[in-house]
Amino acid sequence: MDMMRSYYDFLHMAIEYNFNRVGVDIRDERGAVSTEMAVVMAAMVAIAVALGAIFIAKARTNANNIPDTVPAPA
Repeated sequence: MDMMRSYYDFLHMAIEYNFNRVGVDIRDERGAVSTEMAVVMAAMVAIAVALGAIFIAKARTNANNIPDTVPAPA
């Protein structure tokens, strides 16, 4: 359990560090994550999920269009 906690702490610190590097303030004066940042992150996740579903559907369609046999060259 301690190892999972240390991984979580490291990932949390790494994400916060990278946000701070690009100038994004993810905490307000009380130290809580701002509501705006939570909404933006939720929107980004929703877009990523939608794009992933589109890519998977397109890949499956292309895979199903591959012919099983190849005609002999003339």
